[in-house]
Amino acid sequence: MALALGLFSACKKEPKVTVSSNIGAPVLMTPTEGTAIAVTAADSNNTINATWKKANYGVDAVVTYFVQASVAGNSFKIHIDLGQTTKDSMSMTYGALNNRLINQLHLPANAASDIEIRTGATIYGKDSVFSKSVKLNVTTFKQLAPEKLWVPGAYQGWNPGAALTIPSVTTFTYEGYIYMNVGDYFKFTSAPDWDHINFGDGGGGKLSTDGAAAGLKVDAPGVYKLNADIKALTYSATLINSIGIIGTATPHGWDSSTAMTYDVASNKWSIKLTLVPGALKFRDNDSWDINYGPADANALSGKLVFNDPGAVTINDAGTYTVTLDMSQSTSKGYTYTIVKN
Repeated sequence: MALALGLFSACKKEPKVTVSSNIGAPVLMTPTEGTAIAVTAADSNNTINATWKKANYGVDAVVTYFVQASVAGNSFKIHIDLGQTTKDSMSMTYGALNNRLINQLHLPANAASDIEIRTGATIYGKDSVFSKSVKLNVTTFKQLAPEKLWVPGAYQGWNPGAALTIPSVTTFTYEGYIYMNVGDYFKFTSAPDWDHINFGDGGGGKLSTDGAAAGLKVDAPGVYKLNADIKALTYSATLINSIGIIGTATPHGWDSSTAMTYDVASNKWSIKLTLVPGALKFRDNDSWDINYGPADANALSGKLVFNDPGAVTINDAGTYTVTLDMSQSTSKGYTYTIVKN
């Protein structure tokens, strides 16, 4: 969630003002000394409010206030700015504060740390004065291994709450097929919001947990096989031009794939055709780089296994409808059905 901040509108030409020789610094009222905040997934939308008595510059001018945070005890030599306003208060969610403290101030995740915050005041970027700092104890939160990743992006209006997801394959790895109707940017998020971890472009096929990092890019609309490793911070996005069936039961044998038809709404691929007794398996882009065999070669429905050498056994010749469900919506893993018509 965005900081609830007032916007400071800079003038094209700064007026000349003469301030008091004895500026009264702002006085931080809340939060109070010793306030403890424990961030969890459940309360990430709770709000922390900073309020202060306004500074006194002895002149009638627009004063800009800003709030800073620092690790306790370093006198703000290293600090982050949490936002600015022309009012006498500012608020932000626990989740937004948590991400800033972990990603920018580099506090340890899932641990308690003492920080200090203060508010500052300035007129047209000059004559800065600061309140006395207040010490807080913050227990950060970082969900290391969510069950799935959300994939917000330009293809769906950058709304993580409504984004498609890809499930976990192992503790830290994720995979799924997603259709994007534009070639544009996207991100991975660990929750259906922007207040937890979001993964952007770290360069060279790497992910960044810096919330301000740029998005990941696909160059063309289409179905993409997305892979992400949130421990190694790597990802890939492979454009899937086709998924087809191949094998001795299919029209082209083992020479080439017979392409299936993709349905955007269901994220399923299907084909109705004549099969003969023999073997059948699935592969992407008419290549063996991404191929799937059945968990049970004798079953006409079941789960698919990546890069498995086995194939489904077709015993009877006839017309069949073959369907692949790559949405993983009903079970963990990709599934297939082969129905004789």
